[in-house]
Formats: sequence, C-alpha cells, structure tokens
Amino acid sequence: MDVLREVLLPRLDGVRMSGGSWMARCPSHEDRTASLSIGRGKEHPVVLNCRAGCDSLDVLKALGLTWETLSKPREGSVGRGEWTPAGDAVAVYDYVDESGKLLFQVLRTADKQFRQRVPDRSAKSGWAWKLGNARRVLYHLPKVLEAITSGEIIYICEGEKDVHAVEGAGAVATCNPGGTGGGWRPEYSESLREAIIRIVADRDDSGQAHARKVAASLQGVARMIEIVEAAGEGAGGRPLKDAADHLGAGHTLAELVVTWESDEPAVPDLAPDLYEFLGGVDAPYDWVIEGILERGDRLIWTGSEGLGKSVAGRQFAICAAAGLHPFSSEAAQPRRVLWIDCENSERQGRRHFRKLERTAAAKGRPVPAGGMRLIHRPEGIDLTRDEDAAWLLERVHAHQPELLYIGPLYRLHATDVNDETAARKVCAVLDQARVKSDCALIVEGHSPHGESNGVRPVRPIGSSLFRRWPEFGFGISPARDENPCREVVVRAWRGARDERHWPRFLIWGESADEWPWIVPPDVSPSAPHGFTHETPDI
Repeated sequence: MDVLREVLLPRLDGVRMSGGSWMARCPSHEDRTASLSIGRGKEHPVVLNCRAGCDSLDVLKALGLTWETLSKPREGSVGRGEWTPAGDAVAVYDYVDESGKLLFQVLRTADKQFRQRVPDRSAKSGWAWKLGNARRVLYHLPKVLEAITSGEIIYICEGEKDVHAVEGAGAVATCNPGGTGGGWRPEYSESLREAIIRIVADRDDSGQAHARKVAASLQGVARMIEIVEAAGEGAGGRPLKDAADHLGAGHTLAELVVTWESDEPAVPDLAPDLYEFLGGVDAPYDWVIEGILERGDRLIWTGSEGLGKSVAGRQFAICAAAGLHPFSSEAAQPRRVLWIDCENSERQGRRHFRKLERTAAAKGRPVPAGGMRLIHRPEGIDLTRDEDAAWLLERVHAHQPELLYIGPLYRLHATDVNDETAARKVCAVLDQARVKSDCALIVEGHSPHGESNGVRPVRPIGSSLFRRWPEFGFGISPARDENPCREVVVRAWRGARDERHWPRFLIWGESADEWPWIVPPDVSPSAPHGFTHETPDI
C-alpha cells in the first residue's frame, strides 16, 4: 500500500505537487500558505517538514496518526495514483453491493476534486467516467448491514475520508456518494431500516443542512437518530470541522457533541370506543376569566379605532393578573398574564397601565409580583417570518402565561390583510403559542370602516379566516350617536360555541377608583343578561 498517497495525503487540505514532493496546509497550526512539505523517506514511509516549525509528531497527532500506524497502516481507501480527468488520484473509494461486488468508484485528487467511474469492458481503459444507470449505494454497505444486525451504532459522515477516520476509531461508518453535493436518496434510508444512527455534521451551513436532510429521511425508518458535530478546537485554535478533524485532535467518538436527537418511538394508546368515551367524567370549566374565557379559548376582541377596545383589553389583562372579574370585580384566582403590544411604545403603555394597577390595589387585589409581564413592540412583528414566529414562541415558553393578550391583529404580519395564506401562517403560530403554555388567547383586532345596514360591523378587518378561526368573537360599537365613547354595545360576531356571560352594555366609569369600563348599574353582568347562544352580528 502506498502510505503517502493512500493514508496521509487524503487527510490534508490544500495539497499540491511541488517538484518531487507535495505541499499542504499544516494541520498543527492555523496555516493559510500551505507550509507543510511532504516527501518519501528512507527510515519512515514519509518525511514531514513544517516551515512554521511544527514538530512532525504534532502534525501526525493532528491527523490522528502515529509513525507506527503509518508503518503498519490499517485498512483504508485504495489509492493508486491513477489518472482522472481532474488529475492524478490520491485515493480511490470502492462502492460495492451487499455481496461485495464492485458497482462504481469515487476517485479523489490532491486538490479535493472527485470523479466517479464504473467498470466498462468496452472501453480501452476498462472504465466509463460517468455513473449512468449504475446502482447507487452507501459506502461500505456490507459492513453497514452487518452492523444493523448486530445492533451497532452506524456513523453517517459527509465523505469517505471521514468514514475511514471513524473506522480507525473502531466504529462502523458510511456516507453517500458525493456527500452534500450528491444528495441523499430514499434507498439509502431504506438500507438503514432499524439502524442506530449518529449523523456527523460538518460544522458549516451545507454540512448541517445535509445532516438535517438525512435525519428527516430516516425518521420512522431508523431505530434511533442523533446529529453530532466535532467538539471544540484543535491545535493553535483551529476549528474542528468534521469527524477526521475531531478524531485527529485526540478526541473520541463519545466526545462528539449531540445537537439533535430523535424521540424514542412511542407505542400509541388505542383511542377509546364510544362507550368508554361517554363513560368518562365531564371536566369542569377551567376558567381563566370566570364565565368569559376558558383555558385554551381563542377570542378576537374588536372595535373601531378610538372607541376604547384597547382600554377594555388592558382591563381584562390587569383583572386576570390581579384575580378580579373585569366586570363585577368579584375575587378570583390570579392568573399569569403576558401582554404583547405591537402598536404602543413602552412610554405610552406605562401611562395606560398605571391607573389600572392602582385601581386593582385600591380594590384590595394588587397584581402579584411577576404576575403580569409586558412587552411593547411598536414596530410590530411579522408572524409569517420564521424568525418572528420563533421570537414569539420563545417568549411564551419562557413566561408560561395563562392568558396571552396580543395585538392588534394587523400588526402581526406585514402582508396584505386579505391574504389568506399569510392569515393561515399567523393563526398557526398563535395556535402554537396557545398550546405551548395551555393558555387562553385574546387577539385584539380592528373592525372595518364599511357600513352594514347603517351599522358599522364589528368583525375583524382582513382575511375571512380571522372570522372562522377563533372560538369566540366579540366587539364593541357605539350604543348611541352622542358620546359614542361613553356607552358601547358588546356584540358577538363569532357566536357562541359555548355559553359565555358577556354584558350587553358597558359604560365609561366616572369614578377615580373604578375601572374604565363598567356594567351599567341597572344591568347585572350575570348569566341572565349575558350572551349565551345569540345569533352573530357581523
């Protein structure tokens, strides 16, 4: 075996011929100029000379090699110095079928170009330099199949060099031909059915994307899947990029860093039959706001601009956090509230909430410390963007609210308000947020300017999906032409899938120690005067 061509050169970067020897980037220090000289020796198979002064033992250690392994090299890729259309090969990798029959070869040149060929008796050279209809298989397929049977871990690497590095560490490894550029085929996944898999991702964007693609293809096929990466840095602070780097720096396979792992497959419980289902106990309402909003409910709360819907929303939030009913001021269980205002600044929000906080305290129910968290994003968020959706879900996960109040609706995306595709994405993210903390959700929305039978509608402006998505839709509109902001009608525009006790009218509270919106003294907020199953007014 030609140790220099078959073992050493394939592990180096930036290899080029220089007279009768080779030059490459030294792996023992940060090398941008290819300062490592490699030649053939008399006492050793190779001679290493780093012009930056690195000791040859350190160079070998960075490559995961020793003089002993070079003198008695382990089984590896077969390098023949053969001609390829891209220059002489420094390594040749055989891809064989289950029985060991050669299907095709991948040849690597010193400058990391790869050429593929298949046996062709009709060609003078005996090879055709294209795969054509040749069957594509995983590298070292027979070893892989044997490892599946014996329950061993199989490492999926990005290229053949890494496969040999992992095999040198005593494990079973494979890769697909072409690595990230070759594409991962369904038949590769099928070959790995019931396997225990560790995917070694190169620490770059393309390598990580390839690893995720492989993992996705193996979901439901492999028994267990992990994505791992090289750990830390090598000599001289050089980042470790791949499996060969990781092992060459003296790390073990156990020290690969797990970045993702599949859940252990669960055996689903059988769904109950009809009689089991009906024999279950009816759970009581799990109110977040008594008679108004249950855990898991979705409500879009609407009104025209300047009418006081945002004031009412702040009242809902403060009361829920303080443990007070927003219309009767009856004591209740305080709830964790997350308020996300995508329209007003922190300065404006502070003015708005100060009086409400004082009112709750005056009623003997101050908001507990940490009971209400407030985020103001006057620039809005765009939940159709993955980054903004992740931002919202992270905050909900961190705060675990029982009531999430967010809006206004038109500030939750930056697209056409009538675009149903965008509306679906917004609703999907809001549903994820609601499920993540098992909370009640109130989304504030604006009602349109159009008139309907002489009365301005209270449904939310935008896509019709916003009218179909929530369990409940309520809004306010002026009760009379004079002083429209002092007396409002509470109207259902998405009506009611379950009984809810909303007051029919609200008037502006004149007292300094009263809530902004109160139920008129002659109207009880209890069930007989609340909405139950009235026809929606949209």
